[in-house]
Amino acid sequence: MNNEHKSGYVALIGRPNAGKSTLLNQILQTKLVAVTPRPQTTRHRIFGIYDCDDAQIVFQDTPGLLQPDDAMHEFMMREANRALADADLAVWLIDGVKGVTKRETVIASNILAGLSIPLLVVFNKMDVVPLDRREDLIKGIRNIPLPAQNETLYISALKGGGVEALVEKILSHLNPGPKFFPPDQLSDRTQRFFVEEIIREQAFMNLKQEIPYSLAVQVESMKEKENGVLSIQAALHVERDAQKRILIGKKGAMIKLIGTQARGEIERIMQQKVFLELWVKVSERWRKRGDRLREFGFIEQD
Repeated sequence: MNNEHKSGYVALIGRPNAGKSTLLNQILQTKLVAVTPRPQTTRHRIFGIYDCDDAQIVFQDTPGLLQPDDAMHEFMMREANRALADADLAVWLIDGVKGVTKRETVIASNILAGLSIPLLVVFNKMDVVPLDRREDLIKGIRNIPLPAQNETLYISALKGGGVEALVEKILSHLNPGPKFFPPDQLSDRTQRFFVEEIIREQAFMNLKQEIPYSLAVQVESMKEKENGVLSIQAALHVERDAQKRILIGKKGAMIKLIGTQARGEIERIMQQKVFLELWVKVSERWRKRGDRLREFGFIEQD
């Protein structure tokens, strides 16, 4: 092993919509995870692999930290805690526009204060926050019990400002180590997983009601035809008949729109023609049922 090569696992944590997925996409310079204006877009722990000649950082994008109120939320919190348990460094992303809220204080007190690994407190969205507000942001964390090893940085995940400096700071905390993944691998997840995420993202972007949080996407078939077209069939699961009607839309307009937009995004990422067929199924109370969560990939099979 080359002793000069550094590697490690980094947990990205924070409230919903703090910008964790946007930051990961910015660092990797690719669309790896779904990003929408709605909270709770990320439901799984997703590895994003940053690789260069002398280092490899395995970022763990986690669900937004929240108070669990059903089996789905409990799964999301387990994913975040697993990321911290496996990490060599934690990055706590805070929405610089909202500042340090009561929820941030709860996160720090219940989760971060006991960390034995270094912590970077990163204020995001600073492209729209005046410079003279930085002192107020610092005051917000001054009385929070943080790990002994902590530093504060300011970035704009969307615009890229400060992101390179953040990566350099992360690298400075990592120890010599090997590459955990092949240099050309961007994630631990399969193509099928990311297709499901793209479809769900487009549904989030187009639906204004509560449906996004009751929606699960399951790719049932995905194969390349002889003509090179990638054929995908996927089911969108909701919890009630009324939600199914909204998702389908008048004369099928909504599901057609979601399919058209998702197909375009999949073609852009996969770099090939795609045939995408979507249909909607009602799976009552799936977020509260362990068997359905297991079927949809939120709980590992026994």
